Amino acid sequence: MYELIVGDDASDDLEKILAINPTAAYRLAVLLQELEGSQELLEKLSWDQYGGKPHLPEVGATFSVSKIYSLYRRGKNIWRLRDFELSRDGFEYRIIYAYIASKDLYFVLAVVERAFDYDPKHPVTQRVLDAYQKLEADGW
Repeated sequence: MYELIVGDDASDDLEKILAINPTAAYRLAVLLQELEGSQELLEKLSWDQYGGKPHLPEVGATFSVSKIYSLYRRGKNIWRLRDFELSRDGFEYRIIYAYIASKDLYFVLAVVERAFDYDPKHPVTQRVLDAYQKLEADGW
């Protein structure tokens, strides 16, 4: 069975988003709850390029997922999720997570605005990498 764990950094991110954009924060929280409660949805979190785009989704898709290739090429199994409802409403947040295939586990590392553009030198990317390395060090 798949499992989703929301890390402390991601929980802190949601708190910060709540303070500036309650609508987006509540939608993100609901989405995380929906994922936690559905093995079918959780399975799709490891389907690279699943979902399509908000204006042209795959049949039945409400989100898209993709590896973060700049990190994946460096041996980091880190992905991003884009929620179509938020995108259609003009809110560009991403859920950044690690996929630990050996344990069928998804660990949410961050919930951030898309604006950081996955730049390897951006502080958000550095924070995600630090959290991922901590997971590795802890034996995840």
